[in-house]
Amino acid sequence: MIPQDEVEKERKGKTMAQDGTIRIQRSLGGSATPFQVSFSPYDTEAETGGVRRFRELQEVRDFLRILGIGAEFIREALRQLAAGRSASLSDVRLTDAMVKRAGFLETGDLARSVS
Repeated sequence: MIPQDEVEKERKGKTMAQDGTIRIQRSLGGSATPFQVSFSPYDTEAETGGVRRFRELQEVRDFLRILGIGAEFIREALRQLAAGRSASLSDVRLTDAMVKRAGFLETGDLARSVS
């Protein structure tokens, strides 16, 4: 039988993938960062997730490309945002490494950075 601490070490060494939804909120009230992009994993036990904020629509587009989102999905999301609405992208798979590399802030970190 493998000791539990060895199982934990092996699990932590592997890249885990999470399926979830990317939501892009657009605030219209003159905010310095009007676009808020969040990733919400379907697995509520998951440690990934978080928020990124952007000033320009092009920054949102570039960020979605970095995450590997398909061009058609990006076009549709940008169309909705340009029309003043928010957008959602369902069934997105991100690895923990991608979430960290993308610079998503944990919601607790976001609360601390705002206050």
